[in-house]
Amino acid sequence: MTIELRTIVAAAITLLVLFLVGEGNHYLSPLNTHLYVAGLLITFPILRFSYRQGFVFIVLIALFYDSAAATPFGISLILFLLAHTVIYSLRSRFPREETSAALAVALLINGSLFLALALIQSTDNPAPAVYWRRAIADLFLSQIVVIILAGWFFSLQIEALRYFGIHLENEQRQAE
Repeated sequence: MTIELRTIVAAAITLLVLFLVGEGNHYLSPLNTHLYVAGLLITFPILRFSYRQGFVFIVLIALFYDSAAATPFGISLILFLLAHTVIYSLRSRFPREETSAALAVALLINGSLFLALALIQSTDNPAPAVYWRRAIADLFLSQIVVIILAGWFFSLQIEALRYFGIHLENEQRQAE
C-alpha cells in the first residue's frame, strides 16, 4: 500500500495545526484548561478523500495523537476510525463541499470524540463531579475554537493541495 501525495500534504498541514493547538494547550495549562480539536482535524479527509485515502490519513493522525494521549494506546485510533466509517457512509446525504456542512460535521465529531474519551478517562477519577465540570467547560471552549478555526483550516487544506496540483473539486465532479 502506497501513501498518496494528498495524504502526505493533508497530514503535514494537520500535524502543523496539531502542534499549534499543543502550544495553545501548553499556555492554557496554568488555567487547567485543555483544547480538543481532533474532530476538526479528521473531518476534511472524511468528507473529501476516498475511503482508502481517508483511512490511511486517519491511521497516521490517530497514531500520532495516541502517542501523546493519556489514554491506552489505540483508543483514539479506534474512535477516529469509527467516526470515519460512520460519517463516510452518511456523507452523500449533505453538501460536503460546503464549509457550513463541514463545520457541523466537525462539531459533531469533536463533541462525540471528546465525550467518548471523557467517559473512558472518568472511570478512574476519584472526584467525578469535579472532573465532569472541567470536562464540560473544556468541551465548550474546544467547540468554540473549532468554530473559529474551521473555515481557515479547510481553506488551508484545499489551497495546500492545489499548490501540489491536486484539485479536489474537479476530481469530485468527475467521480459523480
